[in-house]
Amino acid sequence: MKTDRDIILPTNQLIEQAQTSLHEQLVSLTPFGIIATKPPATDPPMTMQRADEVHILLRMVSDTETSSVVLTGNPGAGKSTLAALLYNGFELSKRSGLPAPRYLVWLGLSPFTTIPDMIAAILQGLEYPVEDFVLLRPAEQIQVLLQALRRPQESALVILDQFEALLYSDTSQSGGGRGMLPLFLEMLQQDIGTSRIILTSYQSPFDERLEIPRVRSCLISRISIPEGLGLLHERGLRASPEELSLIWQRCTGHIFSLVLFNAVVQLSGISVSYLLNSPDYRPLWSGDVTMQLIATLYHFLNPTQFALFQALSLFYQPVPLQALIAIVTGNNQIQKQSSQYLLFEKELDTLVQLSLVQCSTDRFGTPCYMLHSLLRQYMFENFLDSNPQRRGESLTAYGITSPLSQVPSGSDGVRSAIAAGHKRVATYYQELARTAYPPKGKRQKMHDVEPLIAAVRHLCLGGFWQEACDLLFAEGLHENLIQWGAWNTLIGIYTSLLPPFGDIAARDQGIVASYVAMLYARLGEFPQSQSYFEQALSLQRRIGDRKGEVATLVNQGEMFRLARDLEHALNCFEAASQLNAGSDRQVQCVILHNMGLLYHQIKDFDQAYQCYIEALDIINETNAPESAGMVLTNLGMLLYQQKQFKEALAILLTALRIRKKVQDTSVVVLEKFLKAVEQKLGPEKYGILCQEAKEMQKQVLSRILPAHPLP
Repeated sequence: MKTDRDIILPTNQLIEQAQTSLHEQLVSLTPFGIIATKPPATDPPMTMQRADEVHILLRMVSDTETSSVVLTGNPGAGKSTLAALLYNGFELSKRSGLPAPRYLVWLGLSPFTTIPDMIAAILQGLEYPVEDFVLLRPAEQIQVLLQALRRPQESALVILDQFEALLYSDTSQSGGGRGMLPLFLEMLQQDIGTSRIILTSYQSPFDERLEIPRVRSCLISRISIPEGLGLLHERGLRASPEELSLIWQRCTGHIFSLVLFNAVVQLSGISVSYLLNSPDYRPLWSGDVTMQLIATLYHFLNPTQFALFQALSLFYQPVPLQALIAIVTGNNQIQKQSSQYLLFEKELDTLVQLSLVQCSTDRFGTPCYMLHSLLRQYMFENFLDSNPQRRGESLTAYGITSPLSQVPSGSDGVRSAIAAGHKRVATYYQELARTAYPPKGKRQKMHDVEPLIAAVRHLCLGGFWQEACDLLFAEGLHENLIQWGAWNTLIGIYTSLLPPFGDIAARDQGIVASYVAMLYARLGEFPQSQSYFEQALSLQRRIGDRKGEVATLVNQGEMFRLARDLEHALNCFEAASQLNAGSDRQVQCVILHNMGLLYHQIKDFDQAYQCYIEALDIINETNAPESAGMVLTNLGMLLYQQKQFKEALAILLTALRIRKKVQDTSVVVLEKFLKAVEQKLGPEKYGILCQEAKEMQKQVLSRILPAHPLP
């Protein structure tokens, strides 16, 4: 029996479906793979306005010889805040009718962002949709972006926050598309008209020893003494001017270190003088002061705050409070008016006010929260508290039992706790998908499967690779993501399942490697594709997975066909047919359809016609006329090329009806072809031709599918 893993899809169908769905992605509210489309709030008094640095940055982006600016600096130096101040300043200017870029685009990147995701999101922000974007080669995608940025009278400011996520991913799921990075960096050095691009990153992606044309770097290291003292004063820190100055010196003006010091004072209740002068806290001011402050802060978190930190550290994107509560308690049903919910809400608000947790809103206006990257890093290394019993008892008073603290200490305990945390996150997302998102078979766009993609990713992060693989196939995500053109995202997920990152059953390894190979072929990366095909075939032959080998050979044949290596393509299809030996009629139908496409491509119309007819014979004998749409489409195209216009149109109109009935999203490509024929002939001649085609439709179809009426 064929399982949901044994799926072979013809390349042309995949491409057409991806082509038709991209427009939906481009006009969706939040681009896929992007964690933020608005900058953080920069309202005083909580944010220092840094007027001098903003003015310097403004001068840089106003320079006609500059296309891109890279804001570099250590984590917590305030790069994102400075970029946000510039963005929000321009937004205010636009509202006031003052000069400003026509388009303001802010994109927060994550380890899961692919470069095609990012470019598609920029194009969305620039109101420049490209329906066939996913079908373009990397260089062509970059060229489209250049065209959008260079439009006269349509200047843009594009800010790519946390660009280091594309440079130094800390997950195994960074995905495909990273090979485009050199092309994108090269684009940053070109003239982009009056548009400008700003990156924030720990380090510049360019060699800073060289002078890069049209790219300028700006190191963000510290704020001035007056700004530092003002920040501490606005946050309510009670201290003498001398003490405030000493705090600034010991924190070396590092903005997040100043924020951390204030948080330590507020959470501990210890006086500023004691923290600065007591021998007990002398180690606080030696070595890496920022990390020492984080360690001290960690000690003073109360049980609820600590539990929130644990939960937040598991996420790479902002999440709502309800998600955090579900992760901590294991209960998705806690009501907003309950004492438990109010407790978490109160403590989370405290952490936000102290700028330890960043708050934003999602596309529905729901507040979402994210832990600062430095705190997230520390929590991963210190996920379990040294005294979990005390923390567990304190939460128990509110009827809360946190499984995240119920794991033995030590390195194995930490790993087990983090794995359990990711498993709990995956469970939350699966429940969210079940209760708030369309079910399988009803999904129409990427946002419909976001929770399931998140669940698969967190299962992988927790080391539950087989569960992730089973969920991926059971929910049909591989078909959905292929259809919607999210090929790079799917490559990232698939490679995280395979060694050396993951570990799944041998049969599944073969299937997944075959899919990765197929996807790389779609992207035109043929050496990578061939490597994965060889890996898949070797494994499938070793374990005797004949069905998997047949599927891989068909997909490999498609790779060779795309690379115009038609001899090897034909060899693959013939080998697949021989191995299948007609045992699986549906697979044989796919093989024949693919061979028809190959012969069609080399203009051997007789052989192509014969393959299409044999494929339709199988459809006829298996009583599945609804699956005839794509084969009929290609057969109709073949006859049209041979100038058999009436017969071609009779078949194409039938294919159109079938594909509409089964809600084939790629039918728009056929509709466009028929529209082009109408424009070429003129409405009157086209109408007459259609009428004549319909009159002979029954006769034509009786030769092709005689046994079963078409839907």
